[in-house]
Amino acid sequence: MIAILGFGVEIFITQLISIWFAVSALINLFLVSMHIGLKWQLIQFIVTGVILLLIFRPLAKKLQPKFHPMNAADGIVGKTGTVLNDQRVKVDGQSWKYATDAKLNVGDLVKVVVLNGVTLQVQKIKGREE
Repeated sequence: MIAILGFGVEIFITQLISIWFAVSALINLFLVSMHIGLKWQLIQFIVTGVILLLIFRPLAKKLQPKFHPMNAADGIVGKTGTVLNDQRVKVDGQSWKYATDAKLNVGDLVKVVVLNGVTLQVQKIKGREE
């Protein structure tokens, strides 16, 4: 019963902790079939669970794929866009409010330098003057 509970918990909580105690409980199932005393079953459960946890958790964490969520700043800084009007620029198909020190005209190409909240700091791309 403990093994099933341990595997069930690990399905929802992927910290790789309860899985090792679930394996220990499966080993304990074998001891029960051999009519080993409760004291030794408990010792085996704790010792085996801790040993499995200490040995295999670091290895399993290394093998787990890393999840790096990308925020808007990671994805938009460095991209180019087109000026739509005196307040908006289009980058990657989305319209953004922008700020700049340069004089921009509709249709100018700009590069995103910084993302400040929901406003892009842009600079005009040189050599693209019309």
